[in-house]
Amino acid sequence: MTFLHVRRTRTTALAAVAAAVALAPLLIATDADALGNNRAVGRSCGTNYVSSGHNGTATEGHSWAQTTKQSGTCAGRLSAALERNDGYWSTRVYGTNQSAYATARFNSRAASGLHWGCDDCNVTRS
Repeated sequence: MTFLHVRRTRTTALAAVAAAVALAPLLIATDADALGNNRAVGRSCGTNYVSSGHNGTATEGHSWAQTTKQSGTCAGRLSAALERNDGYWSTRVYGTNQSAYATARFNSRAASGLHWGCDDCNVTRS
């Protein structure tokens, strides 16, 4: 094996590793922040199911987000909103201690649903 061959192989391997490292945050972050990443979320006061989606085309229709209580002791109200790609949030809709549903019409589908358990819980994106 010549020096040139070893150097090319090493350079190719380093380029592949660099590409994988650069793409990893996109692959990891996309699932957690993507509209429609529906899942159960455990919080200190219980578990909520967060779901979101879009009805219509990419440029028409409405996006929606729903927070639903699955279990726990939280007696406070749940809430939901939507976030556009530019960071703008729709009006936060406060529901009951069982469910909250928000819908919004933007010029495109929402980037993510926003979900709160009780009023003082941190926001979760779906």
